[in-house]
Amino acid sequence: MTSNEIAKVIGKRVKTVRKKQFSSQKIFAQHIGMPEETYARFERTGLISFTGLISVARGLENLEEIIELFAKKKEVIQW
Repeated sequence: MTSNEIAKVIGKRVKTVRKKQFSSQKIFAQHIGMPEETYARFERTGLISFTGLISVARGLENLEEIIELFAKKKEVIQW
């Protein structure tokens, strides 16, 4: 998959999670302080700034997953 294809899949997955907690994109966008158009584009295309992604994760209470992704790992794999 290309990076754009992966981004689009992530946008769709976030949409599924968002729909379980918020009835509309507008309400969720207001909840996280993001313009509705920006959030709607994210769900549709997967394109968003990194800080925007953090806002989305925080709004869906998944921020720890983003933080863990970039956590310092103690184990080093040598090739």
